[in-house]
Amino acid sequence: MPRTHRRDARLAPAALGLALALVLVSSRASSQPLADFGHLNPDAPPETSQFAFLVGQWDCAVHTMNPDGETFRDSTATWTGYYILDGWAIKDDWTTRRPDGTAFHGTNIRSFNPRTHSWDNRWLPSGSLQWTYFEAEQVGDTMVMIGGAGRDEAGEYLDRNTFHDIQADSWKWRKDRSRDGGVTWVEGVSRIEATRVE
Repeated sequence: MPRTHRRDARLAPAALGLALALVLVSSRASSQPLADFGHLNPDAPPETSQFAFLVGQWDCAVHTMNPDGETFRDSTATWTGYYILDGWAIKDDWTTRRPDGTAFHGTNIRSFNPRTHSWDNRWLPSGSLQWTYFEAEQVGDTMVMIGGAGRDEAGEYLDRNTFHDIQADSWKWRKDRSRDGGVTWVEGVSRIEATRVE
């Protein structure tokens, strides 16, 4: 899939700032018991720390657009992140309930690709069991994922998921959706506010 998002050299100072902030976030988080969540491998690409804020367990408040495109529904979820592959990659698990009350689970696997200087992300949801690909990169003080191409009742779509307002014990997430291959976006079709579980 051709890349729909390019790096901007002007963001380099901001990106460096975020990297340092995320190292601090990771070190603050590591003061909590993280034995169950693993540890970053010192030989892994240093960029692996860019997604370190996901490591741990999170309670999530979720706000999702209904199919009518106008109303929203609120729900809750649990998001749990781990280091895997001896600390070379990150796996995070999503658990929530559908509107009909049935359980829904999904898993992300994230690894930094030194060849492309971006993140390779794979999402596997329960039910369909279809791997979905996202490419991600650090943009300023956010982490931006683009991909997840699929089809629903309204036709084909492309998603852009952005992690923002990243703190040691909280972060936010926003899904935008495009129906024209990334030319225009409907922002905020889903939003998440995550709080660390102590």
